[in-house]
Amino acid sequence: MRVQVTHMRGLIAAAIAGGSVALCAPHAHAGIDETTASYLFNYYSDVDGVAVFGHYVTTGLRLENAVNLNFQWVHDRVVFPAIEAPPGSQEAADAITSASRPIANSADPYQDYVKSRNSFEGSVAYQNYSAGYYVSQESDYFAQMISGSVNRDFNGDNLNIAVSASYSWDSIEPLEDADTQGVPDYRRTTYWSIVATQVVTKSTVLRAGAEFNHVRGLQEDPYRNVYVAGSNVPEHHPDERARTDVFLGLSQYVYNRSSVKLDYRYYSDDWGVTSHMIGVKLNQYVNDEFTFRYRYRYYAQLPSDFYRVEYTEAGGVGGYQTGDYRLGDFGAHLFGGQVQWYPHRLFGRLGLRSQITLGYERYFNSNNFSADVFETGLQVAF
Repeated sequence: MRVQVTHMRGLIAAAIAGGSVALCAPHAHAGIDETTASYLFNYYSDVDGVAVFGHYVTTGLRLENAVNLNFQWVHDRVVFPAIEAPPGSQEAADAITSASRPIANSADPYQDYVKSRNSFEGSVAYQNYSAGYYVSQESDYFAQMISGSVNRDFNGDNLNIAVSASYSWDSIEPLEDADTQGVPDYRRTTYWSIVATQVVTKSTVLRAGAEFNHVRGLQEDPYRNVYVAGSNVPEHHPDERARTDVFLGLSQYVYNRSSVKLDYRYYSDDWGVTSHMIGVKLNQYVNDEFTFRYRYRYYAQLPSDFYRVEYTEAGGVGGYQTGDYRLGDFGAHLFGGQVQWYPHRLFGRLGLRSQITLGYERYFNSNNFSADVFETGLQVAF
């Protein structure tokens, strides 16, 4: 762990130096106008014992020439307890991360699986332009991404149009597994979006947009088998996928220092999957120390062309077979709440700002699958 953290510190220092040289060349004597730093710890868990421990270190620099530099290092540690369930089934997929869970066996029924991920993200922004770089390292996955965006105000600054794009390239090296034989592979993702935000009235904001993704490379789970025509065979998905979604959001301030946000999203891809999502959030400001958020979301989806509950012929459908229930036909509900506490007296004397988050959400779907998700978080800003 110390080696990884030291490497990240070096990467952060190099990024700061590189960004300063590249962006401050026209103003060689530009100094630091403002600095920010914060640490956030998040803990998620569900009723099946899956736990996610997240550490976030964020720092920001605002230079005198109006250039903003932001950096974030994240360390996640996920614990998957072994369970008794058919491999590839919905019960064997974690509700929080959607990752496959270890299956208990008679030889080692208590073999939990622990996975760690380190990531670093750096971005630079100047006026209406921004660019960023992201890198993530896991035991079997290495991901990188570059991104950029531009936005502009119109109609007396009441309308904002933002366009963003990114390109990511991932290297996948599956670990040794008892019942699968994954080989090294890759994934490439091209993404772009356009979003319009309109101030309708002093208390109403409307947001609409569209997103486009094109993915090439490995898209199935290299550790998941599928029961096909009486045999367990590796899951196999198409190597390309084009994904599109459009969304609409309305934020409305209401009386008693609260606000309501309504969301709708429609999704489709060339695998045949289509879905609708409707959500509502209520945010209530109590005082300077407490805010509450209540949330509900409904999701309905039609399956991919090659998804089947049971494959009766060898080769699946057109050579493809999947054990991923997220490519099937289902409806899902999510509801819960969150409280944010800003204990000014806790660290205020030290000149620090702190935030404590406590949350609970209940998830269930039409496939008779449910989960309770708990969240706790502590953030301290320096």
